Amino acid sequence: MKTPSLTRREGLVGMGAATATAGLGTGAARAAAAAATFDQSNVKWNTLEGIDHVWYHVLKVDPEAKVVDLLLKFSANQKIILHRHHADYSTFIIQGELRLYDENGDLTEIRPTASFVEKPGGGAPHTEGGGDVDCIAWFSNRGTDGMIYEILGPNNETVATLGLQDFEALWKAQAPAVQPYIPG
Repeated sequence: MKTPSLTRREGLVGMGAATATAGLGTGAARAAAAAATFDQSNVKWNTLEGIDHVWYHVLKVDPEAKVVDLLLKFSANQKIILHRHHADYSTFIIQGELRLYDENGDLTEIRPTASFVEKPGGGAPHTEGGGDVDCIAWFSNRGTDGMIYEILGPNNETVATLGLQDFEALWKAQAPAVQPYIPG
């Protein structure tokens, strides 16, 4: 039996976009970047008045398990309002990178595409935003039926809160999610 052979391009694609980009040059870099963009055409993005540079889509709220799962999209090269997390949470970065800044605006962390992070509730106030492209991230907030996010003003005063019941209301008010279908 003859061993199948691959062309140079097929072999490079099989090794992954980063390797292919290095092997094929800058035209391939642009193609790889375009291929890495998350197709969000079926996501119904929503906004909250007064909170700029971020969109949300609530995936699921489970009051019994005390879980709120949502997608957040952060504008490229922008920062959202100062806030604090009050629930334990996990993030998975789907597109771009999530940049975190302390309350003075200093960059403290960069979470690249495909990074997964778990953090406890609490912590210092901070802002977040996208890198050079819009960042899309899955957030899973767990363990509280009370406050999840505390939105802060310029003097660290609380200007708003978002809790499990708030997210449940947002979930019920948003357009229904796209559902899978069974062919045939």
